[in-house]
Amino acid sequence: MDWLGIGVLIIGIALLILTIILIKPLIKLSAVLESLRITTNRLPTMLDEVTGQATEVFEKGNETFCNVNNQVKEFNPLLHILQEVGEASQQLSSLALDKTMALKKNTSEAKEFSQRQEFQGFYRFLSLVFYLSQKRKDLKNALPNSK
Repeated sequence: MDWLGIGVLIIGIALLILTIILIKPLIKLSAVLESLRITTNRLPTMLDEVTGQATEVFEKGNETFCNVNNQVKEFNPLLHILQEVGEASQQLSSLALDKTMALKKNTSEAKEFSQRQEFQGFYRFLSLVFYLSQKRKDLKNALPNSK
């Protein structure tokens, strides 16, 4: 054999050893690629299912919003009535407050007047008592002179 044959033989043996070593990883790579093929084959059906479910959820959501809008439309007149009742009660309470404040003012004026009259009556009573006591003294003084 010449050198060229020996070199080719060594290269062939090296490739054979390399192939034997790489058989197990290549088999695992083949299994992974087969699993990937199965998964990618299932993707369109899974995507269709998810899209269908999302569409169904959106349709239910739209139905719910339509129902809520209809109920709000039915409930809206009641809210207007409640608003009008609230405004009327506010006006009524404001009117009652104005009347109460006027009554309080009148009451305080009457109280002040009665206190002033009370003091004047008290002063009149004291002056009457003083006058009567003076007259009594005068009468006492006049009586001993007549004896």
